[in-house]
Amino acid sequence: MSIKSDVQEAIKQAMKDKNIMRLECLRLAKAALLLKEKESAKDQELTNEDAVKALRSEVRKRQQSIETYKGLDKMDEVAKLEAEIAVLDEFLPKQLSPEDVEEKVRAYLTEHPDLNHAGKLTGAMKKELGDLVDGKVLNEICRKVLEA
Repeated sequence: MSIKSDVQEAIKQAMKDKNIMRLECLRLAKAALLLKEKESAKDQELTNEDAVKALRSEVRKRQQSIETYKGLDKMDEVAKLEAEIAVLDEFLPKQLSPEDVEEKVRAYLTEHPDLNHAGKLTGAMKKELGDLVDGKVLNEICRKVLEA
């Protein structure tokens, strides 16, 4: 099943369960998927890769809002956004743990010892790992490994 159809099924279930918060979040996710679908060619269906990008974008927006609300000391909004992120994460591929990412970065560096720039290393690792790791986390780990 595609991510889009999974979201649609989750919307139906949330309606049956009368889970308003989950339903609102899923509707926002569906809207993001529809917008992404409209961006592509008219005869193409939304791929799971594009759906992942759209949902990751929504998660990033919420993470940025969390930082803002923490600065304003609005913890009720922070809790709501964290719950929304948890709902969106259900439809995203599972991320590697920071320890696993660091292990892969170190292994890559042993194969390519000439890489000594964090940006180039991050780019190479992003191509290798793809959606298994967030770019920001990957960059931080690459910097840490190169400094050591």
